[in-house]
Formats: sequence, structure tokens, C-alpha cells
Amino acid sequence: MKKFLIKTTLFSVVIVIILNALMISFLFGVKDDWSINSHECNYILSYNRLSQLKDTNKIVIIAGSNGGFSINSKMIQDAIHIPVVNTSTHAGLGVRMQFETYKELLRKGDIVLFIPEYDDDNSRLYGNSTLFRIVGTHMPSAYKNVTIKQWIHLYKYIGIHNKECYDHRGSDSFTGPYSRKALNKFGDIDIKREHQDSIKSYNLTGNMDEELIEYYKYIRNFLKKKEIQFIFLPPTLIETCYKNNKNQIDSVQVSLRQNGIPFDALPSRYVFPDSLYFDTPYHMIPIGAKIRTERLIEDIKRLKKMQ
Repeated sequence: MKKFLIKTTLFSVVIVIILNALMISFLFGVKDDWSINSHECNYILSYNRLSQLKDTNKIVIIAGSNGGFSINSKMIQDAIHIPVVNTSTHAGLGVRMQFETYKELLRKGDIVLFIPEYDDDNSRLYGNSTLFRIVGTHMPSAYKNVTIKQWIHLYKYIGIHNKECYDHRGSDSFTGPYSRKALNKFGDIDIKREHQDSIKSYNLTGNMDEELIEYYKYIRNFLKKKEIQFIFLPPTLIETCYKNNKNQIDSVQVSLRQNGIPFDALPSRYVFPDSLYFDTPYHMIPIGAKIRTERLIEDIKRLKKMQ
């Protein structure tokens, strides 16, 4: 009986190891057909453009989709007179992967405009299944940036990613705001889109993950050592969502301030009427992106003078 139990246990362990190996190998060998044809390709397009501009001073925007859908980079480039690269794709990629992917392509004299979405837990830091979809499809070599602790966090998303890839099989090229065709040369979503009345509000907790705050500090200190200006701003947010979550957002601001890394502008400065948003509390229509960008330019110029 004892031998049988040992053999059964060993067999079960081997099966588990094989299944996990297959799941993990899937991350490197399978591309998501939808992601190939979507705006998520901006992840690799931004890397390529930054590689070309590695020895040139530039403004680099690092954000979730609030940066992709709600910024007019040409306006910033015309106002500040240096190239702009908007790396924004999806907040589900995780702040850590966003920064680790591009940090070695930055140089002295650059400006990093860092605008993360509001944060609930360490998924904002480490990412979720979206990280697998974007990195595995567009730049698997970036997996080298994932730490052991991050892999432990991401493990639960492997199965979700595998199912998403299966569901997206055969996705063809498409048009619209989420398509590859919507991207302009800066990395912005640059396509006509209209306000939708059915925008669903988010419920924020207002809790700032300690690891996330420490990573924000790491970004600031890394850039300071390289003599790169760090501009840390709150995201744009639809007015209704802001009003419903004001206490939570105030809590985020307090946590950041108490940890010595406050936003460089009040969150309320980037709150706008519902009519200026497209389909989520972070995604603006073009006129909204223009108005928001005018404020970004004012803040960039103000903060440059203070440097």
C-alpha cells in the first residue's frame, strides 16, 4: 500500500509538472491574433521608435490606456519642441513591465511623463493576463524583466491567457479605436470616436499597495540618477467617476504624499465633463484629448522651469 501511494504521488507530481510546463511554454510560442491587429502593437512600435531616438532628447509617455486614448502627442511635441513617444497601451500590462521595457532606452535630458491609472492592488504593479497577451505576442524577450515574485503573482493568469488566445484564434485585421490602424506615429489613438452614454463607472478602493509605491520611488530615483526629468501626474478621469470616488482618490493622494512621492498636480485638475469621454472613465474623445493635453503642456512647462 505504501509503495502504491508513493508511486501515485510521484505520478501526480510528474503530471502537474508536465501540465505547468505546457502552460508556460504556451506563453512563449503562441501569439494572440487579436492583439496582433490591435492597438496593443504599440508596445513594440514604441520600443522600436525609442531605439531610433536613443541618442536624442525626447519626451516619453508611460501610462495605461488613459495615455493612449486621451493625449495628443503632436500638440506636446509642437509646444516643447522635442520628439514625443507615447508608449501607452493597457494598464493590465503593469507599471513594472512598462518601465522595465523602456528604461535602458532613456538618456540624460529626457522627460518621462508618468501617468498611471488609479491603483487598487499589486496587479497595477505586476500586471495580469494582459501582460502575457501583449508581451508574448509582440516581444517575448521582455519576459526577462519578470522577477520570480512577479511570476508567482502572474501564475494565476496563465490559464486565463491561454483561454483568451484560444478564443481569439483567427481574428482578422479590423478597424475602429482599438485597432492597429487607429495608432498614429506617436503612439496615440488617433481616430474619430464619439461619446457613449453607457460608460460604466469604476469603484476604487483608495488603497495603495506598498510595493507599488516603492516601485514609483524606484522609477523616480532611477531617472534622477540618469538626470532625466520625472513628471508624475494623475490620469484623466470622467467627472461622474471622480465624484463617486473622491474620498478614495483623496486617499491615494494622501498615501503618495506621505511616502514622499506626490502627484505633480491635483487629481481634480484632470477631471472633465462626462461628455468628453468615449467608452471608459479614462478614454476621451478627440476634443477631450485636446483639452487634457493643453493642461499637460502647461504642467510640463511649469515643471521644467522648476527643475
